[in-house]
Amino acid sequence: MTFVSALSARLLQAATLPDTIIARTISERGLFEWTSGVLQIVVLCLGIGVLIATILLILSTRAAVHKFNETVDRLTRDTKPLLASASAMVGDAREVVAMLRTDVERVTGAAEALSEQLLDAADRTARRVDDVNAVLDVLQDELEDTALSAVSAVRGVRVGAGELTNGLSHPRPRRTPAPVDADDDDD
Repeated sequence: MTFVSALSARLLQAATLPDTIIARTISERGLFEWTSGVLQIVVLCLGIGVLIATILLILSTRAAVHKFNETVDRLTRDTKPLLASASAMVGDAREVVAMLRTDVERVTGAAEALSEQLLDAADRTARRVDDVNAVLDVLQDELEDTALSAVSAVRGVRVGAGELTNGLSHPRPRRTPAPVDADDDDD
């Protein structure tokens, strides 16, 4: 038996039999006596109204549940391609992230190796610059010594040239030959 048929059977039984729970409850409380058939008709009408309201409520609930199920099915159908696309995009994004991670690791390794090479080259260059500076310092000292020697030599040459020119510009007194006597030959 279904719920609706069981409910209608109970309502009909309560309306036709005066010795039911409803009739006893009403008479025990002293509201009025169960003597009239009008009361039975009123209870029957109320029962039928409640039955109709219940049926309408069940039908509207069933329609709402059916509409809700259709909406859920439609949303499921509509979102399946979107979910598949989103899943594919997430998979692609994971692959890209993995590739980027690998590339970052490679670039980081190459940068570390390059920085080590650059530091080594900078150290070698600094040592070579120090060596060149040392050689330049020695050359500068030698050039200064040579320049001083050259200046001293040039001064010496000037002094010698000055004396020579002074000697040429001031003639030395000439010796005049002594007169020769004829007499002196005899001696």
